[in-house]
Amino acid sequence: MKSFEENDARTRRAAGMIGRREFLRAALASTGLAAAHLSGETLSGMGPFAPGLIGARSSNRLAEGSALPAKTSAITPNADFFIRNHFTTPRINEEKWALEVGGMVEKPVKLSYSDILLASSERRPITLECAGNLSGGAGVSTSLWSGLPLQTLLKQAGVQPGANTVIFHGGDTGEGDGVPAGTHYARAIPLEKAMDPTTLLAYEMNGAPLPPEHGFPLRALVSGWYGMDSVKWLTRIEVSNEPFKGYFQQERYVALKSNGQREPITRMRVNSKFVRPLNDEEIRAKEYRIEGFAWGGENRVTKVELRFDGNGAWQPATLSDAAEAMVWTAWSYAWTTPRVGQHTIEVRATDDAGNSQPLARDPDRKDDYELNAPHRINVNVG
Repeated sequence: MKSFEENDARTRRAAGMIGRREFLRAALASTGLAAAHLSGETLSGMGPFAPGLIGARSSNRLAEGSALPAKTSAITPNADFFIRNHFTTPRINEEKWALEVGGMVEKPVKLSYSDILLASSERRPITLECAGNLSGGAGVSTSLWSGLPLQTLLKQAGVQPGANTVIFHGGDTGEGDGVPAGTHYARAIPLEKAMDPTTLLAYEMNGAPLPPEHGFPLRALVSGWYGMDSVKWLTRIEVSNEPFKGYFQQERYVALKSNGQREPITRMRVNSKFVRPLNDEEIRAKEYRIEGFAWGGENRVTKVELRFDGNGAWQPATLSDAAEAMVWTAWSYAWTTPRVGQHTIEVRATDDAGNSQPLARDPDRKDDYELNAPHRINVNVG
C-alpha cells in the first residue's frame, strides 16, 4: 500500500492539472487516502494560550534575518495551523459520512462527501483566531480555504419564515471538565451571518483535503468570528426560530462581567502580534526590521503602531499591502536600535471602525476570552 505522503502528493498533482470533478475521482481513487485522514491526533501545545486549550502549533515564526512573505504567501502551512479541539478527533469514513440540513426548512437536504466536492465552490484566504488566544499567542492562523457557501445550501433547502438561528452540530463527543456525559460539540449563529456569502462549508485547506484535526471531511467557516463557531466534523445543520441552549453556547465562550452580566462572544476583535523579533531575542544590528501581522475580523486594519519602553508617542508601522477584512495583513517597522540593554516593544492595531486594541484588559471582565491588549515583548540590544 502506498504511504499517505505518496498518495497526498499524487492527489495534489492531480488537483493542479485537472478540473475539480476529475480531482474528486482522483482523490477517492487514491488508495489509503481515507485511512490517512483518520490517523491524525491533536499535538501538544506550543506558544502562550489561555487555560483549557488542548492543542496548538505555533504558526508564524520566521528564520532569523528573513523578511515577511508577500501577501499571497502569508498563509499558514497546514502542519503549523493552530489546533483547538474539545474532544478526541473523531474517526470518520467519508464513504459513510453525510451532511443533513433540517429543522425549519421546506426541503430537508442530505449530501454525501462526493456531493459536497462536486458542488459549486469558492476559495478564499481567511484568518481564524481562538477566542482564548492570549495577546501575541499562537492561536491565530490563516489558510486558503475552499468550500461551499452556506447560503447556497440554505437556499436549496428553503428556509421557512420566522427562522433566525442556524445550528452547527459536530461529530466530536465527550465529557469531563464540567461537560455533561455524551455532549457533542455544537454552536449556533444568527441566520443573517449564515447567509453571509463569506460563511463557508469548507472541505479543503491550502489546496488539500482537511486534515483530521481540522475537521475532515467538512467544517463550518464563519469568517470574521472567533474560531469556536467554525464547527468541525459537521454532521448536521439545523435551522431554528429559538435560541440554542447547547452546553458550548450557554456555558462556554461567554463574556462575564463582575455584576454577573453575560454576553455572547462572536466577532473577532482587532489584534496584532510580533513575529520578529521573538521575546528576549538579542539584537546586535544598528538597523533592525521589526515585523508582524495585524487583523480585524470583519473589519479592515487601517493602522499599526509601535511604542518603545512604555513611554513616548506611538510610532506608525508600514502595512505591506492594502488590508482586507477577514484576513490578516503583514506590517513592518524600520527600527534604529538605541542604547545597549533591555527594551520593551509594544504593538497595537486600529480598524476601519475606529476600534483600537485597549492598553489593558477591562478589569470588569471575569472570563478568559477576547484578550487583545497590545502584544509586548522584551529584547536585548547588544
